[in-house]
Amino acid sequence: MTALEELAQRVQFDLESAGLTQRADGGAGGFAVYILEHQVHVDWFTHERLDSADLHSPGHPDDLFADTTRRYETATTAMQRALDSILTSFGYRLERRGFGSGYTIA
Repeated sequence: MTALEELAQRVQFDLESAGLTQRADGGAGGFAVYILEHQVHVDWFTHERLDSADLHSPGHPDDLFADTTRRYETATTAMQRALDSILTSFGYRLERRGFGSGYTIA
């Protein structure tokens, strides 16, 4: 096992120890820890129910879209802060990625 794989496993274990759930297949929400371009990354994903909010989708009245969008943005913002706080308390140095959401473990 490489040092990066060990780091990724340690980050995953620490997040699970804090009570967070790892994202599972099938559209469930949760955190994801993965290695990309020789770095460990951590992201948070909402449940597909919030991800699928689409302004152009037929059958979505404007007020339903606004509620879903507000919930998505609130949940995403709160969970990004939670990831930051939890990982920092476990001693990780985080770098906010310049695109999308999530962190790179520095």
